Amino acid sequence: MRVNLAARAANAETKRARTRARLIAAAIEVIEARGTAAANIEDFVTAAGVSRGTFYNYFPTFDHLIQALNRQTSEDANQILDPLLVGIGDPAARLATVIHRVMSAFAEQPVRAWLVLQAEGLAGPPQPVFQARFDEIFSSGVACGRFRDVDRWAARDLLFGAMRMVQLEILGRQATLERLCHLVALILTAFGVAPAEAEEISRMAALAATGEGPERPCQT
Repeated sequence: MRVNLAARAANAETKRARTRARLIAAAIEVIEARGTAAANIEDFVTAAGVSRGTFYNYFPTFDHLIQALNRQTSEDANQILDPLLVGIGDPAARLATVIHRVMSAFAEQPVRAWLVLQAEGLAGPPQPVFQARFDEIFSSGVACGRFRDVDRWAARDLLFGAMRMVQLEILGRQATLERLCHLVALILTAFGVAPAEAEEISRMAALAATGEGPERPCQT
């Protein structure tokens, strides 16, 4: 009996996780297809093939859905970074590669940028995934003397504030790869990298992250 109850509970949890994942996937699909202004909950439940009541069982408010969507897209984006960073030991190059790849993902799917900006306006906690990755890279850079030992919170504010502005530019179709290259170089310079080297690192990171040809690094 205990085995049956445990198996039943496990099956119920698996089913619940699948339904939640289906709702998240449907919401992202609808937002990408219809745009951020036109998408609504009725569209989400129709695309997922569930009732409106089921939707509210998982996401009591639209804000809860936004947080879940942001968490999912952040985790998806974060997963593509590990293979990209293999063999890159320099903290400055690692940080530049992370910024370029994340911004490239936002440019490829602007809904990601929209979700992050929407989630930032909510009362819930921010997604820790990129903050943790930044902390690891920044700490290693300080430890080896690559970065200046500046206030960690100030460094975070500089980085994530700059990335937020790029996200806004992506949504407004004003972002360019050339501008991002200069921005990343400025961030590295603020952390202690020499300006000329920072520019070179940023351009090489853009090449690795976006696949631009070496003869046209960071061109619009």
